[in-house]
Amino acid sequence: MREIFNLIKLVWQEKRYLLFAFICSLFVAAFTYLFVNLVQPIIDELLISSGEKTALTSNPSAEKFRLMNFILSHFQVSKQELIWFLPILLLTVVFGKGLFTFLSSYLMKVAGHRVIKKLRDDLFGHVMRQSASFFDRLSTGDLMTRLTNDIDKIHQAISGSLADFIEEVFVLLALLVGVFIIDFRLAMASLVITPLAIIPLAIFSRQLKRKSLVGQKKMSQIYNLIHETITGNKIIKAFTAEEFELRRFFGATKDYFKTMVKLAWIGSLSSPFMEFIGGAVGAFILFVGTRRIAEGFISAGDFGAFVLAIFMMYTPISRLNRANNVLQQAVACYSRVKEILEMPPQIKDHPEAVSLDRVEGHICFENVSFSYNQDRPALVQVSFEVKPKETVAIVGLSGAGKTTIINLLTRLYEPSSGKIMIDGLDIKKVKLASLRRHIGLVTQDIILFNDTVRNNIAYGQNDVPFERIIEAARMAMAHDFIMALPQGYDTIIGEKGGLLSSGQRQRIALARAILKEPAVLILDEATSALDSESERLIQLALSNIIKERTTIIIAHRIWTVRHADRILVVDRGRIVEMGNHEELYALNGIYRKLYDLQFPEETEVEV
Repeated sequence: MREIFNLIKLVWQEKRYLLFAFICSLFVAAFTYLFVNLVQPIIDELLISSGEKTALTSNPSAEKFRLMNFILSHFQVSKQELIWFLPILLLTVVFGKGLFTFLSSYLMKVAGHRVIKKLRDDLFGHVMRQSASFFDRLSTGDLMTRLTNDIDKIHQAISGSLADFIEEVFVLLALLVGVFIIDFRLAMASLVITPLAIIPLAIFSRQLKRKSLVGQKKMSQIYNLIHETITGNKIIKAFTAEEFELRRFFGATKDYFKTMVKLAWIGSLSSPFMEFIGGAVGAFILFVGTRRIAEGFISAGDFGAFVLAIFMMYTPISRLNRANNVLQQAVACYSRVKEILEMPPQIKDHPEAVSLDRVEGHICFENVSFSYNQDRPALVQVSFEVKPKETVAIVGLSGAGKTTIINLLTRLYEPSSGKIMIDGLDIKKVKLASLRRHIGLVTQDIILFNDTVRNNIAYGQNDVPFERIIEAARMAMAHDFIMALPQGYDTIIGEKGGLLSSGQRQRIALARAILKEPAVLILDEATSALDSESERLIQLALSNIIKERTTIIIAHRIWTVRHADRILVVDRGRIVEMGNHEELYALNGIYRKLYDLQFPEETEVEV
């Protein structure tokens, strides 16, 4: 029950709708109570003649308060007028109950839609604000499940089952009050068996919640497999691994199937169990009630109203049971959503962070160390300086720590120790959005979106003049091939730019960075996928672009960076050599070995 109150607390964000829904549910309960009480005058006053009521009237204890007696006396309805008054009252009660049932359901659905929209927006926004390490820990499939399947189950519970739960609780309470008013002793005797259902119902609820949580985790695995197989379809086909992936997927769906069958077994068992309890109560009432009528404690009409109320309780109890099944699944899903919402971003703005309006591009690393895990450091005591408008290249073997330097500069990760400065300010004291706004990044792994060429180049920038987009494309040597596309700049390029070649994708990414006009330009293997001619043209274009900004180039091919102002050689997380091409070659160290491996035919350096 505590977990269900957590869902109500979630919906309480829309308390105006929730309060009106509560009020409407109270009216539904009141009309239900009135409907049950209509049975007594119909039986006693219309169906049974006055001569047959002597046993009841002879018993002094039979004089009791009846709601219908109060209503009939208030409207001064005579016995002769009952024949038309009671049908009109019945229609009024049925209409009123239906009207407020509709309003209660509608208001709860509106509240549910509003809450779920905010919850989904909050969850997605929270995920977007997380640091890169967050995505390293959680799989894409798991995040997709929480954003879609988990939220949908919470939506079903709030918009449907929670409304039923609230309304049926009020109706059940109204019926309980009614049976106790009709005959307290008979009501007590009828409810003796009911507590026996509480323990099994609690067990059902606990098992439903546990199995639902397991089921959602199994669904996360399925989502993850779907994502991996769709995004990696080319590798799967290249390695003829279709059967292997099918076996993995079939195994995951089989595990999910087993869990859901167990969940269905528990959910299906609860309803007939509650029905059996209701049948046992009904049999007991018939036995005790007939004796109470014979002894003159209640009238036939009272007993009819009592039996109707008891059997009408089956509907709210049954609906409460079904609602409980759905709510327990939603509780499990909500706990998974809250788990993400309660994860604070590891990288966020410092309370005293400032915005950078203008950046010269002076970068300084001071004894920076970092590790992705505790076993092996990625960077160890790295220190270097990049002056404004200087071009610095970073070279080294794969895994040496080159890209890690860029990840720390853009604050995708935080250093374990040391300090990174930009224009004399610690980047931890600079607002994230402000820092990244002044950095243009072109990575080796090109990220493009299933949108037009125009929107991919202008990504993240609103109302950019088309002329500037064309200019950026020209500078990236992309304009000519773009104009050859079916719709030119309005051509949809597919998911991850799959309808373009790797070289074309890379030039669009370069145009995107150029359009941003950053003070600091970072090229992480930005020309690695280009053919020699395209690479030569882009190098020519870059020679003009980099003059006006600080540029950091990461490259495996030394030919592309040997004209940089300075070259940093990284090895095993440390900067082991620093200087220009001629100086480093003369050192006869790691840089020279890398150069000689790539140009074995050269025996001397061309100065």
